[in-house]
Amino acid sequence: MRWRPRTDARTERGAAAVEFALVMPILVLVLVGIVNFGFVLAQQISLNSAARQAARYAVVDGPVCSQIETEGKSSAATIGMSASQVPTPVISFCPAGSTTVRPCSGRPANTNITVTITRTGASNPWAIDFPPFNLLAPPTLSGTGVMRCEFS
Repeated sequence: MRWRPRTDARTERGAAAVEFALVMPILVLVLVGIVNFGFVLAQQISLNSAARQAARYAVVDGPVCSQIETEGKSSAATIGMSASQVPTPVISFCPAGSTTVRPCSGRPANTNITVTITRTGASNPWAIDFPPFNLLAPPTLSGTGVMRCEFS
């Protein structure tokens, strides 16, 4: 009696392709999630930095409120978010639409100026708008900068 190799080795042909087909959608979903998270993180860091920059600009030289708003908006541009998409910063001691008020002018010593930039989730263009990537709503991002007035 002679030994013969088994012929049922053919039954495992294509198993790697089937496993790949099962795992690939999950890998793509994870990869897209990582990229989206990177966009959100970059925008959050940019908003924090822009709010700090605008607050610093407000207290050092004594600009008017409209100049501080422009500084905050132009400093926040990053990947997936141009300066035109950044909402108008909210500045303490600045009434809405004010163009001549200097927030540190005439304030007592140790007065803090706060600049807050908030971007609602609906205005985030980075969000992928088709299933299954649109399961979660885009988050609301907010950056705040606080500085003490140096000149009054």
